[in-house]
Amino acid sequence: MREIPIKQAKAFLKRSLKGKLDQQVKLLTKKKDRSLTLVMRNDELTLIEQGYVNSSVTYQRGSSDAKHKIAIAFKREFPRSHQLYLVQKVED
Repeated sequence: MREIPIKQAKAFLKRSLKGKLDQQVKLLTKKKDRSLTLVMRNDELTLIEQGYVNSSVTYQRGSSDAKHKIAIAFKREFPRSHQLYLVQKVED
């Protein structure tokens, strides 16, 4: 788990959406009370929110709707954050 600035976290999410690796990316606040998790397997992308909203939604990996919903969830879960914790797991 490493701490990164919020702008770097946004850029990391965009890069990971373009990648073809099966992976899990989890972003947490400093207090670790809110999180946003992206699980990417095959052609599916699962967005898991825990914090203000507790939900889990599955999208197709390359859809523009998924990118839009991830951006909305990011703003909703981290409205005043400057630093986030990043946990990345690459699956085989």
